[in-house]
Amino acid sequence: MSDKALRARLEQGLAGLGLSLDEARTGQLLDYLALLSRWNRAYNLTAVDEPAAMVDRHLVDSLSILPWIEGKEIVDAGTGAGLPGVPLAIACPNQHFVLVDSNGKKVRFLRQVRRELGLENIEPVHARLESFEPERRPDQVVARALAPLPRLVEQLGHLLAAGATLLAMKGRLEDDECAAVADAYNVERIELNVPGAGGARSLAILRQS
Repeated sequence: MSDKALRARLEQGLAGLGLSLDEARTGQLLDYLALLSRWNRAYNLTAVDEPAAMVDRHLVDSLSILPWIEGKEIVDAGTGAGLPGVPLAIACPNQHFVLVDSNGKKVRFLRQVRRELGLENIEPVHARLESFEPERRPDQVVARALAPLPRLVEQLGHLLAAGATLLAMKGRLEDDECAAVADAYNVERIELNVPGAGGARSLAILRQS
């Protein structure tokens, strides 16, 4: 698929979300995708490796939660290859994103992304979530398809207790998963309409009661 066709697909996906980004940011998103595709051949960073699918299921899907991103300091928990943190950081240059993962090769890739794309607002961190202690108190923690909500609350409870809001990106979110979250948390469930996602997409927003 040509660069022009990929850009058109990205712009179409953003329009489907009701979003628009300037040409420079769109270019950065596609540069990130090209870097991910190149590293993926050697390091197996993502199972999705077809360019059009990467636009839909990595970039557009990550940016679907952009309207709910608030505050200055955001932690991307279990970021993997930088999803959703890198696309969100490109779209939000005035916010700081700490990208946390326990996989060393993925964190090395993210450091390369920071260097090559000049993304000064991302900070890759090699750490386990349970033991991660941020230098600055996060306003939000985002997690994409990481774990069931009760497990996320266990892993990230120390950050939520400090006042952070959790934005958990899920596929289909069942009532019993929400009901299993400890009573100390309020759970707000939002159904997302993500072009090209190939299935249900939901956002769970958790705050301490």
